[in-house]
Amino acid sequence: MSMACRIFIENPPPFKQGPRGEGRGMVDVPIEEGIETARLYLNSGPHGIGFHHSDLDQYEVKQRAGKTPPSRYDSFEYVEVLKGKLGGFGGLLIPHRIVVYQTQEQQENEFRRLAEEGIRNVVLVGKPFTTAPEGIVYRCTVEDMLAHLNNRIPELHLGVIGIHLRRQEPERIAKKFEAAGGQLRVMGQFLDDAKPMTVFMDGLAQAFETRKLALDGLEWNVGLAIFALKDRTFYARLLRKSSLACEDRFCDLPSVEKRIEESVRMNLEFAAGVREKAQEIGLEMGFSIQPLIERSPDGAVHPAVFGALELAKELDCIWP
Repeated sequence: MSMACRIFIENPPPFKQGPRGEGRGMVDVPIEEGIETARLYLNSGPHGIGFHHSDLDQYEVKQRAGKTPPSRYDSFEYVEVLKGKLGGFGGLLIPHRIVVYQTQEQQENEFRRLAEEGIRNVVLVGKPFTTAPEGIVYRCTVEDMLAHLNNRIPELHLGVIGIHLRRQEPERIAKKFEAAGGQLRVMGQFLDDAKPMTVFMDGLAQAFETRKLALDGLEWNVGLAIFALKDRTFYARLLRKSSLACEDRFCDLPSVEKRIEESVRMNLEFAAGVREKAQEIGLEMGFSIQPLIERSPDGAVHPAVFGALELAKELDCIWP
C-alpha cells in the first residue's frame, strides 16, 4: 500500500446570516464568503488538497443548542457555485447531503443534476436520532439511498459519515459498503483520542472479514479538528460528550495561538498512530481536517482556518 494519503479540508457552505459589527447584529452573508475561504486554502495550502462541504441538520442543531440555527446555503448549490468560481481547480469537491427526510425518488433528480454538472463525489448523511423529532418522519435510510444511487446514477462516487465511537459502527459501515456496490468513501468524525479509533479499525477489519468483503474498496478519512476555542464544550457536544478526552492538553493554554499549536501537535500524533494501524489492516486512509469555525463574529477569517492550513502542510510533508 502507498504511504501517500489524501488530505481534505472541511469547507461548509456559509450561513445565510451571521453576527457582524460591534453590536453583532444579524446581517445577510453572501455565498462568496465561503468561496473566499476555499481560495485561501488553495493559495496557501499544499498542492492536491480536496474539500468536503457539510450539510446542516437543523433538527440536530436545535436539539444540541436549544434553538433553531440560522440557515446555511444548500450544499449542492454551494459546490456548484464553488466549482465555477475556482476555475481550473482539479481537486475533489464533495458535498454532503442529508437523505432521510425525503424518499429516494424525490431526491434522485438533485443527484442527477449534480453529476451532470461534473460533480461526481457525494457524502450521504443519515438520521441524527434513532427516533425522529415530533412531527418529523424519516422516509429513507442511507443504505437505501446508496443502493438506489449506485443503481440509478452509477457514475457517482458515494460516501458516508463514519462515527467510530458509535456502537456497532463496524457492522454499519460494512452494510453501507455493500449497499454502495463495494466502493465507499468515509468522512470520519474528528478524534479527541487516537486509541478508540485504532480499536475501531480492528473491529472494522473483523466485520469485513466476517462478511467476506475486501477492505481495498474502502477509503477512510480520519477527522482531525482544530480546538481553538477557550471553552471546548462546543467541540465535546459535537461528539455527544460532556468533555473532550484530550481536555488536559488544553485547559491551561491561555491563548488561541497556543491552543491551535497544541491542536496541530496532537493531531500529528493521532495521525501517526492511526496510519500505522491502517497499514497493518490494509485500509486506505486519508485525513479530513476540520477547523469547525471559519469566521469570527466580525466576519474575519478565524485563526482556526490558519491552524487547519498548518496541519495540512505538516501532513503533506510527512506523507507527500
